[in-house]
Amino acid sequence: MAETGLYGGIELGGTKTLVAVGDADGRMFARATLPTTSPGVLLPQIAAFFADHAAGHDLAGLGVGAFGPIVIDPAADDYGHLLETNKPGWSGFDLVGALQGICNAPITLVTDVAAAGLAEARLGSLRGVDLGIYLTVGTGIGGAILYRGQVLPALLHPEMGHLPIQAHPNDPARSICRFHSSCAEGLAAGPAIMARFGASLSEFATGGPEHQLIADYLGQLCATLVLALSPQGIVIGGGVGKTPGLVDAVNAAMLRQLGGYAGRSAAYAGFLRAPALDQDAGIVGALCCAGLREPAHAA
Repeated sequence: MAETGLYGGIELGGTKTLVAVGDADGRMFARATLPTTSPGVLLPQIAAFFADHAAGHDLAGLGVGAFGPIVIDPAADDYGHLLETNKPGWSGFDLVGALQGICNAPITLVTDVAAAGLAEARLGSLRGVDLGIYLTVGTGIGGAILYRGQVLPALLHPEMGHLPIQAHPNDPARSICRFHSSCAEGLAAGPAIMARFGASLSEFATGGPEHQLIADYLGQLCATLVLALSPQGIVIGGGVGKTPGLVDAVNAAMLRQLGGYAGRSAAYAGFLRAPALDQDAGIVGALCCAGLREPAHAA
């Protein structure tokens, strides 16, 4: 059972940042959405939010789900630092150090995807699942591995969006990832979709060629995850993941990729599923992390 007290939560995403105060079961008493601009602009806004909504109270803990890559091992010399990232102004930034300067509370750091996955494992679509995967498809593609309601520890954190996939021979678009020429994020995340089609995926007809192409790429990714980890369920969240009909199309593409191999482990209704907490999963998970007694490791 979560401890009582007032907790803070931060979901630092590539496009927007959610901040909240609430309890360690994920219930929010106040929240705000801020654009993820430069650290010098965003951090004072976060400080102002907690000053306004936690005035007179010492936060019992602060849970942070941050985009990556970020060092999440508390024993590392550069714990809490962003590594080389596509987000301008954030490479090398000491996020934990900056937050300690504005919030006098124990900090539990995970990735933004891990925070969302934790919330879904405890309160949502992965509740009761021994081994599940939370996959977010939005500004980027990331994933978390959840085992019995906890984020599976890892050396850094799995970069599922950068797993290689095979580009379709009739797809003229190039990967937008500056690290990899043919990875899932570079070919199927929101910015890649916009660069290829000039519009978001939801602007196109369900079942049309645009949907089929992105479903094929995400189906390749999910098939790889099935073969590597044999999960009992995969949640597909994020802005792109909300596209009507996409989860079903990805499921069909995944099964085609598997070609009947390991089919019994994934060929059942609901293996691929939408998040129960929708776009609140990340910030709810951050509040849940805030109540953990020991720092969590992010996936």
